[in-house]
Amino acid sequence: MKKIAIPLLLILAACGEYTIESQQDPKADFSQYKTWCWLNNCTPSFEGPDYIYSKAVLEDITNAIAEEMYNKGYEQGDENSDLMLNYHVVIKEDSALNSIVHEEALPLWEHYDESERYYHFLKGTLIIDVADRELGQIVFRSITEKYLPAHPKMNYAEVKEGIKRALEDLPKRTKTEEKPL
Repeated sequence: MKKIAIPLLLILAACGEYTIESQQDPKADFSQYKTWCWLNNCTPSFEGPDYIYSKAVLEDITNAIAEEMYNKGYEQGDENSDLMLNYHVVIKEDSALNSIVHEEALPLWEHYDESERYYHFLKGTLIIDVADRELGQIVFRSITEKYLPAHPKMNYAEVKEGIKRALEDLPKRTKTEEKPL
């Protein structure tokens, strides 16, 4: 039973749901925003632990964010853009005790099968901040968490889905009618 439970739990963790918390400045008028750019000189930067640095994964995250911003109606611009965007990746190693439940609490079972009692996994957090360049304050923040297997391998479709879910509450840009001169 134990040998089945650990792989099953890891599979469920890999397919697990995202926990998403988003905050939006209620005073922000998103209809006024048209363009966005990365915070550091319009160049995406990675903030997270060095041991998970992977250029390919970071490019996937960067491309997925840019694609989702485009889908929301925001155009990628230069350092004078209306919105400045930054993201952070936090990975925390964790473990949990794998317990065996018996119907009868017999003392003979106490040390039975003393093999690995813990399983190890990662808790990944992606924080996306969207700031109003002119005001210099954050107008939208998304914090997305997901449990991952100890050695995750994510493809672009999974990254894209995660970013889409993370930015789900970011208001779509409503185009204001421009008056002719």
